[in-house]
Amino acid sequence: MTLETLQQQWQQLDRKIEQTLTLQRELATQAIIQPARRRINRLAVWPAIDVAFCAVVLLMLGSFTYDHRQDWRIVLPSLIVTFGAILLLADSIRQLMRIAELDWTGPVAAIQQSLDGLRVAKIRQFKWIILLSPLVGFCGLLVGLHGLFEWLTEGRLLILDKLDQRWIIANFIFGVLFVPAGYFLAGILARKCHCFSWWRSVLDDIAGTSLKRARQDVERWEILQRF
Repeated sequence: MTLETLQQQWQQLDRKIEQTLTLQRELATQAIIQPARRRINRLAVWPAIDVAFCAVVLLMLGSFTYDHRQDWRIVLPSLIVTFGAILLLADSIRQLMRIAELDWTGPVAAIQQSLDGLRVAKIRQFKWIILLSPLVGFCGLLVGLHGLFEWLTEGRLLILDKLDQRWIIANFIFGVLFVPAGYFLAGILARKCHCFSWWRSVLDDIAGTSLKRARQDVERWEILQRF
């Protein structure tokens, strides 16, 4: 066998290997990337809804807070709801930007790292929504009831005048204390509750266990890209 013949055989073998690798990449794209892309596109609906909802809330609260700027009893809960809406709006926009910036044509490791990064963002958002929901929800209830009765009675009935101030203060304190207490309690229940997988998943999200695992996945894919 001559050297020229041997080189031709090596070239043919290289072409076959390249074709095999190309086929494997296509199969991986069809089996993994395309389903993940459809799933991510569906998940983008919720951040879009959150953006629209927060925009409406901020528009309504802007004029409402200004009209009641002399009454701290309504300004304080209104500002808390406004702050919560701004945080949710910013985080939802950030998630939409992450989805829009996903490069589905890049390496699988880079795509998986981006997907895990998006999972980290969603877990973190869910965690803070749950922990802040008692405080923000109660403030939203006060603002909503005050605005509703003020509109129905043309300003003759102010609901805050009818509510016990001690009850309002107690709910504020509960909402603030629920953030550390809920985080601590979720960690305990996540270690002890094994009855329902979905309930365990919720507790892990609140306690930060799922967030820690998701961050480790991001770091693992980042390390793989270095090789």
